[in-house]
Amino acid sequence: MKSLVLFNNKGGVGKTTLTYHLAHMLARLGLRVVAIDYDPQCNLTAAMLDMAALVDVWELPEDLGRTVSACLEPVRRGRGELRAPRLQEIADRLWLLPGHLSLSRFEQVLAENWPKTMASDNDRALDVVLSLSALAHQAAESVAADVVLCDVGPSLGALNRAALLACDFVAVPLALDLFSAQAIANVGPTLVEWRTDWLTVCERHVRSHSFAGYAGHRFVPLGYIVQQTASGRLTSASQDWATGIAWLYRGFVLGEEERSIPEGLSVETDSHCISQIRHFANLAQIAYWNNKPMFDLKQADGVVGGQIQTVQECKRTFERLAKEICRRMDVQLPETTA
Repeated sequence: MKSLVLFNNKGGVGKTTLTYHLAHMLARLGLRVVAIDYDPQCNLTAAMLDMAALVDVWELPEDLGRTVSACLEPVRRGRGELRAPRLQEIADRLWLLPGHLSLSRFEQVLAENWPKTMASDNDRALDVVLSLSALAHQAAESVAADVVLCDVGPSLGALNRAALLACDFVAVPLALDLFSAQAIANVGPTLVEWRTDWLTVCERHVRSHSFAGYAGHRFVPLGYIVQQTASGRLTSASQDWATGIAWLYRGFVLGEEERSIPEGLSVETDSHCISQIRHFANLAQIAYWNNKPMFDLKQADGVVGGQIQTVQECKRTFERLAKEICRRMDVQLPETTA
C-alpha cells in the first residue's frame, strides 16, 4: 500500500478537488483506493457524500467508528486504542473514511504531545502522534487498498503534521502566482524540519512502541501540480511565475543548491512538475451539485454545448495525471489499464 497527501498551506489551490478526482480515477484504473478526510472542514466528505448520507453518518454513535474523529476519540481522551474504522463505499474499488468538524479538537492534543515524543517516557505522546498513521493503515487493511489518499486543510499545524506522518509521498498543488510562490517558501523548510525531527524520534524512541509499524512514512516530495492554466498552456502573464516557482520548489522543497538548478528552468521543462491542469470552467460546480466527478458529467446533469467536449478533455487529463502519479509512486496498475 502506498499513501499520498496533496499539501499546500495556501488555500484555494484545489487540493480537495484534485484528491477527489484522483481517488475516482485511480479506482477506475483498477486500483483499490481509500480516501481519508483529515480536514475538519470536511470538504472531501461533502463532495463524496450527498447531504442525506452525510447526516446519517454524522448522527451515528461514535463507537461505530464511521468518521475519523470517532476513531480517534479514545486516543484523544487517553482512554484506549483506536476504534476500528468502518468505511463508506463510494464506488467500485473506492472507499471513504469521512471527516467531522469535531476533529479540530484533536489539534491541541497533537500540539501538546509532539515535543514529548523526544522524552524517555513517551508512550502516550507516540500513541497520539502516530494515531493518524495507524488509522490510515487500519483503513487500508480493512479493504486491502492499494492506495490511500489523505485530504488535509491549508495549515502548518499539528494536525497536518500528523497527517503527513501517515503518508509515503507529498505532492504540492499550486497556481502560478505570488501566493503559491510564498507558500512554497513556507512549506518547503517546514517539511524538511518535520522530517528531520521525526527521523530523530524514530531512531531514538519508536522501535519498541506498539505503533512502530506505522512510523515508516517519510512524506517524500513527489512533485508539484500546476492548476488553472489556460487550456493547459502558460499565458504571458504567468511565464515569470513559471520560472520562479520551478526554482523555488527545487530550492525550498528539495533543498537543491542554487548553482545546481538549471538556468532557464520553467514548469514546462521541470521534471518535478507532475502536470499542468487547465481551468475547467464551471464544471467543478456542476460536479459538486451532482456529487460526481467532472469527467462523469452528462447533459442530464446540466452540461451543455462546448462543455461536453470539456468533460472528455477533463477525463483524459485526470487519467494522464493518475497514471503519472502511479509511475512516480511505483504503483503498478492492472495490465488492462497501464
